[in-house]
Parts: sequence; C-alpha cells; structure tokens
Amino acid sequence: MRVVVTGGSGQLARAIQETWSGHEVLLPPETELDLTKPEAIRTVLQTLKPQAVVNAGAFTQVDRCETEEGLATLVNGTAVAWLAESCDALKATLIQISTDYVFDGTATRPYREDDPTHPVSAYGHSKLRGEENAALAQRHLIVRTAWLYDAWGKNFFLTMVNAARQGRALRVVDDQRGTPTSCRALARQLHGALNEGWQGIVHGTCGGDTTWHGFAAEIFRQMDMSVDLSPCTTAEYPTPAKRPAYSVLAGGRRKTLGTDLMPTWEEALEEVVAAFRSAEAAR
Repeated sequence: MRVVVTGGSGQLARAIQETWSGHEVLLPPETELDLTKPEAIRTVLQTLKPQAVVNAGAFTQVDRCETEEGLATLVNGTAVAWLAESCDALKATLIQISTDYVFDGTATRPYREDDPTHPVSAYGHSKLRGEENAALAQRHLIVRTAWLYDAWGKNFFLTMVNAARQGRALRVVDDQRGTPTSCRALARQLHGALNEGWQGIVHGTCGGDTTWHGFAAEIFRQMDMSVDLSPCTTAEYPTPAKRPAYSVLAGGRRKTLGTDLMPTWEEALEEVVAAFRSAEAAR
C-alpha cells in the first residue's frame, strides 16, 4: 500500500518511516505538500495516488496559536477538509492525528472517545475543527494522542536530558496529569490500525499516567542522571494558552477494534532511552 505522510520533517513522520513495513511510505517535503494551500494538497496527492494519508502535519506551537489563531485554524482545521476531499477522490483512507487538547482537562477519570469535547485553547479548537473535517472523509480514522516525544526532534525528553547535562536545577510542573507517548509506539499502533481497517475515533496513548514532574523523574532514573529536580505548580509558570490539568485518555476502544499495541509509558520510555544511547554511541 502506498501511504503519504504529511508533516514529513516532524518526529511522528520519522517514526512512521522507521517503523512501518509492508507499505511504501512517502514523506513529501512540506514546501510541496503545503497544508496552507489547497491546490498543493490536491496536486501532490493526485500525483502520488496513495491508498492512505496520515496527517501528521500540524501547527503545534500551542502558545503561538493564541496569537495566530487564523493560521492554526487553517493548518489544523481547514486543511483537513482539503485532505478529506482529495482522499475521497482517490478512495483513500485518511488517518488524522488529533490531541488531548480537544478536552478541557476537568475530568476525574480517563477520557473516552465518546466523551463531550470542550477545548479551552486556540490550539484545541483548531484540532477539534480538524477532527470534524476528517470525519467528512468516507474512510477515516481519527487518533487522539498526547505528550509525544522520542529520541529525535524537539520534545520534553530531549529538553530534560539537555538541561540536565548543562547542570541546571530544574523545576517541572507537577499538577498536570497525562500520558507520555513515544512516537515509535504510536507509529506501530497506526500501522496495525491501517492494516486492520480501523475506522472512527480512537485514543492512541501509552498505558498509565503521570505528571510532567513524574515523567522528568523517570527520564533521569532511566538515564542514570543525578539532577536537582523539584516540582512546581502551573500557576507558578503561566502561559498564554491554558493547558489541560487532566488529559489522560482511555484506550479501551483499541481492544474492540483490533490489536492493542500500546505499551505502558514506562516501557515506551525504556525503548527510547535505549535508542538514544545507541545513537550517541554510534556518533
């Protein structure tokens, strides 16, 4: 199967390229597959004629979305309608990557796929628009994920490791709860979902949950790093965009659709740490 992945320079696109087998995975440059231009989307997809499109491209700078809401809505929302239209013309499946930010973070138990959405940030609103537009495609799968990271790209894992190596004392938020999810774990689940023909909305995060401070502590434990790490509150570090205080996503629907491949977040981190160390040793 020929698969086109948008956002080709991103960390999830790289994970898909490295973990998928049995498919021809194409990552067109973002200068060509420009999500702000409907004609670029139509031209690239009509030329490549994929059987599936994974929309991993997005405007993910959450705070910038507050001041550039028009661009966020264009990239994260409107562009998905253009992708859906092109996928229908090709009878292709659209896999839309969405986010925990479509919820408001006030829940006291993990969010299920059928829970009411209520975004509280411009980013969340734009991604919800993307979900609505993805659902217009005749063949679609909407995968909500959260706290993505890996041994490459720009993410919390690498930020923590680099800061610790600089000898910095670190204060990390301890009142936001969610589930760290490695890109490679999500990529393998997306591969299985495509092969098994999943449809609708599904949550794609690792198992378990923690806080950002708990995630940082586990990173340093697995990396055998001694760090001056202390917790802080969200209120101590205000940001332009409101973050969900609780964004744990329930993964039960995966088992009803097919094979659940998501490990616990601690197991996923072990794999990323091993890959990070291996890459450093090879340099």
